[in-house]
Amino acid sequence: MNTTVRNLTGVGVSVAAAGIYRNAKAVAKQNPVFRRYWENHLITTLRLLDAAARADKELPLIYVALGDSAAQGLGADRLEDGYVPRIAAGLQRATGRPVALLNISLSGGTAASVLGTQLPQLAGLTIGSAALRPDIVTLDIGGNDVGVAGLTPEDFGNAMDQIARALPQPSFIADIPTFKPLRTQERASQLSAELTRAAKAHGCSVIELEALSNSFSVWEYMTKYHAADMFHPNTPWYQRWSQMFMDAISERLDLPRVDMDTVADWKPWRG
Repeated sequence: MNTTVRNLTGVGVSVAAAGIYRNAKAVAKQNPVFRRYWENHLITTLRLLDAAARADKELPLIYVALGDSAAQGLGADRLEDGYVPRIAAGLQRATGRPVALLNISLSGGTAASVLGTQLPQLAGLTIGSAALRPDIVTLDIGGNDVGVAGLTPEDFGNAMDQIARALPQPSFIADIPTFKPLRTQERASQLSAELTRAAKAHGCSVIELEALSNSFSVWEYMTKYHAADMFHPNTPWYQRWSQMFMDAISERLDLPRVDMDTVADWKPWRG
């Protein structure tokens, strides 16, 4: 390789690396914005539910979302494009009822944080003078656990047993999408298998994202279904997630199937 070509190649690599860094920062900037939104939305929705219960009004369908940054919607073009608000919109279409969404997920969440913070938070919620009873619960977890040093698949499986046992039913848990082409793909698959085992053992429905993601070529998966940081899902991938969740929900609860491509944006319930 001559000096000119070598220099041009070096410039190209540097430009590409700079672009990836900028894109990753753009997704990271969503984190505090989305987190604040969901925190404020949770407080507002709980207040409205409490007021409705105390006034003896008919309550909406209550949908609780647990999980990690995917449940927060990081990587989507808009917050409304995340799979959680898409499911809320799909539930309203399928049931004909208003839907109160309570998103208590945590960016960076792991199985340990679901056990240590999210499930206790859910257990402590009340409306009126009674414990809150969700009609539907969804969970995505495990992607961050892949990178937790010292966490064995068995340890993860034990944590998932505790989580699945504690979840109100009906609950719907996504397995872990493939990590291909990374070297951690095998570990991700091992954790996903433990998640699936635990979920099914305790009556939770499993959303098989791993199988769907493995059906794509590496090129298609990385270029069509990842956000700019090349880690989080993008809007099209979240849309696929929402369809798979809604298909499972409709089948389990004997609801009409909803084509999520025809469902309008989610609008928060306001009582």
